[in-house]
Amino acid sequence: MLDAKSLPFHTNANKDFIRSEVDFAQIDLWYRKAGRRLKYLGLPAWEMLDIIAWEKFLDRFTTIEREEDQQHLMFLRANVKDVEHRLHALYGEFDQILLDGRDRYERVPDWPYDLVNLDYFGGFLYSDLSRPKALRKLIANQANFQQGFLLIITQHLRDGDRIGEKSQFIEDIRRALKGSTPDQRLCQAIDNLFDWYASPDTPDSFRQALYMNMFFRDVGETEHFDVACSPAILYSGTGNAQMIHFLTGFTYRPGMGHRAVSTQSSLELIDLGLREVRNGALVQVRTSPPRLTPLRH
Repeated sequence: MLDAKSLPFHTNANKDFIRSEVDFAQIDLWYRKAGRRLKYLGLPAWEMLDIIAWEKFLDRFTTIEREEDQQHLMFLRANVKDVEHRLHALYGEFDQILLDGRDRYERVPDWPYDLVNLDYFGGFLYSDLSRPKALRKLIANQANFQQGFLLIITQHLRDGDRIGEKSQFIEDIRRALKGSTPDQRLCQAIDNLFDWYASPDTPDSFRQALYMNMFFRDVGETEHFDVACSPAILYSGTGNAQMIHFLTGFTYRPGMGHRAVSTQSSLELIDLGLREVRNGALVQVRTSPPRLTPLRH
């Protein structure tokens, strides 16, 4: 996994645009939906740029930092911004804290949360599958409190998928979709689409965007959430590292024994595709997958 110690965080125009325009607008909607300030859990780094940008929407916030010297700088920053009294700090690796339920000093997260922002070094898939397990635990914890939330995730596009997890996923989704429709025209369109996803000429960013959004939906519905995904956003981050950004709403559906069925259909989710931010603005993606939704009618 990438070493966060060797890769200090620096913001840039692309990240600033996503934080202040894309994320801000969705958090504003979630804030209005909740009718109150939002409890935050996240990895803001010592500068707390996201907390400062979204402060008017936030109540208390829980931060996770692996380095104590960085946590010290965060407390100084919080004091300068007069938000220290709202700060609950945890120390350690965020995925381990989510899995164990406590940090290295036995402090625990203040469940549940309304807004979770995980902006981490490295990708999603590694051999120990710690990050998928940690996100499953996060979503299950929220479900235990029957608490809907907005999840923001930013990660490196490069990951440790050395066993072909995403490739197998592509074939699993192809088979499931074809098995659920007798429409031969739609089956052919599904084959064309997933041949495109499986092609080595297709940028891996598209496979990762679809994989992650389907992961959020699958785990969320199992825990009785109506899951609303957004198009993933590709951008260049610190040191020109290729980053991918996700925004997902989880609305809890109480009083049901079976898994939830999201309002956003599977075909609509598949057709979300990918967006890109370059030079601090949204730009046209250079390529895009075939679409399925026009064929439903």
